[in-house]
Amino acid sequence: MRLALALLALWAGGVEAQSLIDAPVTPGAAAEIDPSTLSDQELLDLLEGIESHRMNAVRPVAIFGIPSGFGAAPGIGFVAIAGTNRRDRRREGDWDGSLAFGFGFGDPVRGIGVTPIVDVTSVSPYHFGSSGKIGVTLSRAVSFGPGWSGSVGLSLENLIRWGDSSVLDPEASLAVSAVHGLGNGMPLMLSAGYGTGVSDGGRDDGGFLGVGLGLAPKAAVGLGWYGDEAVGGATFWPGERGNMQISVGIGDMTDRVSGRRLLLAVSLAGPLFRTR
Repeated sequence: MRLALALLALWAGGVEAQSLIDAPVTPGAAAEIDPSTLSDQELLDLLEGIESHRMNAVRPVAIFGIPSGFGAAPGIGFVAIAGTNRRDRRREGDWDGSLAFGFGFGDPVRGIGVTPIVDVTSVSPYHFGSSGKIGVTLSRAVSFGPGWSGSVGLSLENLIRWGDSSVLDPEASLAVSAVHGLGNGMPLMLSAGYGTGVSDGGRDDGGFLGVGLGLAPKAAVGLGWYGDEAVGGATFWPGERGNMQISVGIGDMTDRVSGRRLLLAVSLAGPLFRTR
């Protein structure tokens, strides 16, 4: 199973959503208020109003199933587990899973963001860690105009391989992603790119594209095209901090290549170290 289908989508909504949620609020009219003139209750009401605006002004968004141009934010570490009920789009009931972890460093705004990813493809109790691979995503923030935040990401996969994954060839993909907050608080995300090992079950080059929409404060839906199949799914951020992400999707939704399957991914992200 190509964990990139589940994991790289994480950074379309995972770390990006985290950065959106944690982004400072533009004070607006509140900046004109002198807190020293307020009573304790008025100050509390003001703070609650700012917090409510911060949490609701921009919702998280994701496109599950295709690579993203975003990498992990500097100082953010993550762990993710993904699974499917059809290994390599073959017979049903042939469950497969993998575990990945990594972290972000560098400076994607003024330089290059770097996100190394370790993908453990053997997760059974008796053979855990006996097969795996290591890759890296290089990302750079770009501007697409007012209201948009974007990033270009170059993902280099299978740079280091061991166990059963040794038969894999190095692969690369380039993705461009952009998020627009929209005035109604429902962010729109667009993503497109091209890479090796995308079509025909990972054997041929191909393109990918997708669109995502944040429908609720902690829920988003997305629809994408990955090489030769349509992939759709929903992503949820349970809990108050929003650092956990759960994604459920369907690969080959139209059964175009007789590979319709269930896709699942659960990830957890959080700060590992300070970047400033």
